[in-house]
Amino acid sequence: MLRNVLDMNAHFGGFNAALLEAGKSVWVMNVVPTTGANHLPLIFDRGFVGVLHDWCEAFPTYPRTYDMVHAEGLLSLEIGQRKCSQLDLFTEIDRILRPEGWIIFRDTSSIIESARALSTRLKWDSRIVEIDSNNEEKLLICQKPFLRRQAS
Repeated sequence: MLRNVLDMNAHFGGFNAALLEAGKSVWVMNVVPTTGANHLPLIFDRGFVGVLHDWCEAFPTYPRTYDMVHAEGLLSLEIGQRKCSQLDLFTEIDRILRPEGWIIFRDTSSIIESARALSTRLKWDSRIVEIDSNNEEKLLICQKPFLRRQAS
């Protein structure tokens, strides 16, 4: 069950629109990264909630956490341009994601392969999905586990 979704690279709010069109009753926070083009006015024109944010900084989430995080093209946008590493970005995602929450990354094959290695370091269950055989992009779908204390 999804209630709160964070779109980390919202572009024009297409993921939000797709969820609404599919009949999903979810609250979506559309985030426009400061490293890319500012499409925030277009998101507002569509009637969606959004914010401009630098992903090298902590994202203010109080009092909510998210059931799903969607990041299309965010990794290639952030790599090599910023003062923070991919590990910094992933630990921030881990902080704002609820246990048993889902992460969907869509990016180039090489970036997705390196992201999968990093996701296993964070103990996320992950798998790579081919989008199309002729496409350079892949999906990385991860789930943050619910960690339980082991009995001694």
